[in-house]
Amino acid sequence: MSQMAVFAALGALLSGALVGAVVGSAAQRELPALHVSADGRCIVTPEGDPFFWLGDTAWSLRAISPGDVDSYMESRSANGFNVIQVHCGYDVTDFAGARPFQDNDADRPNEAFWRNIDDIVAKARDHGIYTALVPMWGAEYGKAFGDDAAKAGRFGEWIGRRYAGLTHVLWIVSGEYDSINNFRLPITEAQKNVFAAVARGLREAHGGSQLMTIHPGAARTSSLDFHDAAWLDFDMLQSGHTIDCEAYALPESHTLISHDRGLEPAKPVLDGEPIYEDTPDGVWMGNGATKPRADAAAIRRKAYWAVFAGAFGHTYGHNDVYCFYEPEQPGLVRAELPAQRGSWRAALDAPGALQMKYVRFLCESRPFLGRVPDPSLVVGGPATGLDHVEAVRAEDGCYAMIYIPTGKPVTVALDRLKAGRIVAWWYDPRTGRARRAGRYDRNGEREFTPPTSGDGQDWVLILDDAARGYRPPGRRP
Repeated sequence: MSQMAVFAALGALLSGALVGAVVGSAAQRELPALHVSADGRCIVTPEGDPFFWLGDTAWSLRAISPGDVDSYMESRSANGFNVIQVHCGYDVTDFAGARPFQDNDADRPNEAFWRNIDDIVAKARDHGIYTALVPMWGAEYGKAFGDDAAKAGRFGEWIGRRYAGLTHVLWIVSGEYDSINNFRLPITEAQKNVFAAVARGLREAHGGSQLMTIHPGAARTSSLDFHDAAWLDFDMLQSGHTIDCEAYALPESHTLISHDRGLEPAKPVLDGEPIYEDTPDGVWMGNGATKPRADAAAIRRKAYWAVFAGAFGHTYGHNDVYCFYEPEQPGLVRAELPAQRGSWRAALDAPGALQMKYVRFLCESRPFLGRVPDPSLVVGGPATGLDHVEAVRAEDGCYAMIYIPTGKPVTVALDRLKAGRIVAWWYDPRTGRARRAGRYDRNGEREFTPPTSGDGQDWVLILDDAARGYRPPGRRP
């Protein structure tokens, strides 16, 4: 029997064992399968309900004990997160010291390592969380396969079969795929073929039932190399680890998202890695750890900019959580970049992490399908830099939301809405609470002044058609 046939047989056997172990009698707990909406803008369930992706970069989740995985899942689920992004890896170890492959040969998976990934996948489902698996980082693909697309395809089919049939599994074909070429663009055709081979193997295994994307370096989007690929269900970008991308002459998340929304065919888009909370500004841009660290205000700003520019959700990250850092002693700052400085356990309750659910709650408080970005709502333009205002509305004009990052007054073209009378609300992204801001006729332009202003005093202005009777947006129990 050929090596490929042996590999395929082993993959099928292990896939069956996993489905029995992970699904088995717990099949009734499977999460709804996710699909791209008919208009190519959102992700939906089989019933057509929109899915708002609130993700967390749990890249190194494999490195902590099963008990700690439980604690992590419980915290994230309780705070509204419904997706975790998990890196499996090539040149890595898990909490028990197991490596993914015997002798670093991707044709020889190490069951001890992959059983731990199986457990993570199962725990995520039990907590109501989808798992976006990253088989390898781009540079790891280079080490594992070189230009050998056939070997890459065998690996893609093997890992795809292992998790085929699990409705809560999604795929990020590669993390920072351009790292296979030392972050130089464009990547070569041979390198691109390696990723395409893995994607084809995955697709052959799951038959198109699990969504797939790919994750680029900063500040870039997957659409640069893969938008037209049939296997790419949605675009993912990495806006990167800067508090203000434009200050570094880089495109901000809302710019990248707007760009991707203008492409054909229409595909959903998501910022899969903005700056992590408590990360030094521009830490990978030659600044080291000398700059101010991203606070909750920066985290909120990236999130609201992204979803109001047209993303179907958002991914959060924390500098101490993505790698599950534990300092050797309190107060010790890690010497290596990006200079972690606290326990991941404490960081689970960082202010920005606790406030991300309010983004999701707000977006889900009004009809999500058919929502369109509309910069023309803001008279005089949306401003630039940290003052950038982002506006979105229902396609039929029955409501609008305007994110104001520094609390400065905005003039709104009310006639862009379709309502006889408009009910206005101020929504506080820090607390998830709303306060009434008056009732107005849909006539001409009107200036709105947020309740507070200054750094970190961001607000969302909500304008509803009074006849729709929308409930005031606010915190959930």
